[in-house]
Amino acid sequence: MKFKKMLKIELKKNEDFPENLLDLLPRGYQELNHIAILNLKPEIRIYAQEIAESMHKILPALNAIWQRTGKIEGKYRQPQGLAHLWGDKKSEIIITENHVKYKFDFTKIMFAKGNVTERRILPTRIKEGEIIIDMFAGIGYFSLGMARTKKPKKIYSIEWNLVSFNYLCENIQLNHVDSIITPIFGDCKEILKDFVKENEIRADRIIMGLLPAPIDAIPSALSVITDGGVIVYEGIEGKESTELFEQFSKIANQEGFLTILIERRIVKIYKPHLYHVVIEILVKKN
Repeated sequence: MKFKKMLKIELKKNEDFPENLLDLLPRGYQELNHIAILNLKPEIRIYAQEIAESMHKILPALNAIWQRTGKIEGKYRQPQGLAHLWGDKKSEIIITENHVKYKFDFTKIMFAKGNVTERRILPTRIKEGEIIIDMFAGIGYFSLGMARTKKPKKIYSIEWNLVSFNYLCENIQLNHVDSIITPIFGDCKEILKDFVKENEIRADRIIMGLLPAPIDAIPSALSVITDGGVIVYEGIEGKESTELFEQFSKIANQEGFLTILIERRIVKIYKPHLYHVVIEILVKKN
């Protein structure tokens, strides 16, 4: 039986919940380690507590239920409007995915479970001995999986949100990859060129995992890539669109590079007719 139908049956037993609002109940919920996060329509938010009480009865494996009334927004892309409804109030968790452990506070850090396939695919693209720069590392979404392959010579993971950076450092230790990953705190667009120059390194592969597409960071990435290196770029576009590649190539050409599209992958639906897309691009000096 589907979640919404089960919830409707349980709430019909509650005389305080208006029967005319039953059709407004959510079809599903986000789950993180037996913690459910609900997105409720405004009309039924005043009954959030009653919904949570009924929900834990039909899903006894849940440890906690939270409600989200805000969006992912702000400079650091942080979750907004999260409120505890039932169960354990602890918001710091550890998720294990593709044999990688991610520790974070879900009230402060966004964790997109829909990106699980990309987090699995990217490490398979790594070649032995590569030097990699992860420009928007977060808590280690991509860096940790790549490091666990033991193939990279070094990964430099850059993050400018202090909360995310602290979890990045913890996760490096948690996954025992401190010999491969060097965490760097700061804005990659400001520190990248000087850091690479001071350390006399060039990146064989650069990960630009940020939404919306980090157009303004493309020149910084190109300034530190090896001739024939690979840049992984992502953004939002139509199902058959080439806009992201054209956008990247236009700037790359201006910076003196030729570009070749290696692969284009659709991660997930972003909104009607638009998709979260990842492209891998080979760049060569013109």
